[in-house]
Amino acid sequence: MLKIFNPGRHIGDVFLKDYHKNFLPFDIEFQDWEYVTDIKQADIIALQGHDLFPEINLIQKVIEIKSLNLRPEQKLLFLHIFHIDNVFADTTYYLYIRKLLEQEIPNDIVIVHPNFAQHRELYYDFLWNRQKIYFTEYDKIDLKDRLYTHGTDAKSFALRPIEKHGSMKKFLCPNRIYDFQHLRLEYRKDLAYFLEPYADQGYVSDPVKGNILEAENSFTNKFLAEGGWHPVANRYYENTYFSLYCETLTGNIHKDSPYKSITEKTWDPLIKGHFILPFGYQGMIDHIKSYGFLFPDWIDYTYDYIEDNEQRFEAFLETAKELLELPIESLHELYVKDKEILEHNRKVFWDRPYDSLHDKLVKFFDIGNETH
Repeated sequence: MLKIFNPGRHIGDVFLKDYHKNFLPFDIEFQDWEYVTDIKQADIIALQGHDLFPEINLIQKVIEIKSLNLRPEQKLLFLHIFHIDNVFADTTYYLYIRKLLEQEIPNDIVIVHPNFAQHRELYYDFLWNRQKIYFTEYDKIDLKDRLYTHGTDAKSFALRPIEKHGSMKKFLCPNRIYDFQHLRLEYRKDLAYFLEPYADQGYVSDPVKGNILEAENSFTNKFLAEGGWHPVANRYYENTYFSLYCETLTGNIHKDSPYKSITEKTWDPLIKGHFILPFGYQGMIDHIKSYGFLFPDWIDYTYDYIEDNEQRFEAFLETAKELLELPIESLHELYVKDKEILEHNRKVFWDRPYDSLHDKLVKFFDIGNETH
């Protein structure tokens, strides 16, 4: 069994810092690791990896690692699981990082990241793991000190049967817009503007304008105005048929490499019982299908194959318009016809396993599971 040092569980962790507030692979794969508090005994040492930019941070990180006087056979794991403005997608800077670390540090290293488009180093589906554990094992975990949950209880992640009844609306757009400039927010703003004529037919999240979709637990509502993520309350999903939204990193291009990941914006409606209409990177629909999810034949997803972002977005809006102009009675008939799809998609969260970082590391470093 591999020995891991200080896997983010200790309050004073100087290596992982705030990472202990997120669900790390060590929380999920606890049966695969032996935890040690003496760094000299560890086979693998996990470090926070998203702060390798700017260069002064990288140099400081090298100095900190050297001061540990590690054994050459010990391996370093740089966790780079935060995806916003990820410089790891920048090939030029990545190569610089790699070269400097290899020159200055004798230990084998690996950079772990959640960029599906990046084939260097080690891809780890952190966001899938986080959503899976939040919704399928929320009664077994402590949410009080977790990033994004802000002390909420398990009520936020409890699910109800997938049923549509009563006074229905058509759509839900959990499409938060923040008061700062970023390419990914421009598509959200355009989508919100497009939906204005349909405002009485659904729910749109826009904290800047004071439009906040409440969470299941009222205690957490105050955090939503600050831009924090919590699952939208069940009643919004129960009173609508489909979610349309822009995925988090839509439009992000770092020089010569795109950034591709699927976040809670997609996982939440799928497990809450919604059909989805997402705008994201080219090929995202096929990426979602690769997990085992099913899509209805009455939504036109061909926009997903268009390479140009602007043209793809215009085609996405055309599909959205077609859906929004369907009578509510027609949407309900389609829901009844394809309810099995919604039930299947919810079940995927239980059937599809966690993405095992432990197994990937064993393969990457070509090491065995024997006790060290």
